[in-house]
Amino acid sequence: MKPKPMRRTMIAPLVAAGLGLAACTSTTPGLASTSTDSQSSTPNNEGAPKVTNPKNLKAIADPCQLLTPQQLQELGASGQRSEKSKWGEAACTWRNDNLSIHLAPDTTQGKGLSTVYANRNASSQEITVGGHPGMRTTKESLTCSIYVGVSDTQVFLTNVIVFKDVKPEYKDRCAFAEKVAGMVLTNLPPAN
Repeated sequence: MKPKPMRRTMIAPLVAAGLGLAACTSTTPGLASTSTDSQSSTPNNEGAPKVTNPKNLKAIADPCQLLTPQQLQELGASGQRSEKSKWGEAACTWRNDNLSIHLAPDTTQGKGLSTVYANRNASSQEITVGGHPGMRTTKESLTCSIYVGVSDTQVFLTNVIVFKDVKPEYKDRCAFAEKVAGMVLTNLPPAN
């Protein structure tokens, strides 16, 4: 009997990492979101803000079509390849000598930003892109990752890695990632 409680003790921190924030945000509304007030929206599961102007991410079945050829040229992106996201859905990456742009839609889990909010860490930052709530989850010297809520059940990840600062806009990786995400939003039809 004693090994089982010990095993639960070792698993508990892992579960707490994923679920502990959910308990905190649901019992302490003040910690849920500072941007919720500025967006005038009410939080959904895990404290994620509701999406007030939902779009339909499923309408574009091939994630490599989330950006137009003109947008890719403007961004300096090339070297397209299809991949799978960590949640098993189709994703797309453009990679060349200067940068990598990775787009991974999540239209199958049905939780939108609430999964991202449940797994946020101390360095995560709430953002708004094109009027849509989002979360910056990674900001390092070469890379920035952001999730954008398209609807209360759909979200997409934009990950940018800059290898060479050949364009002035590449210097601020997160502003560039937000630009990419904003372009994706302009290509999505409204949800019906």
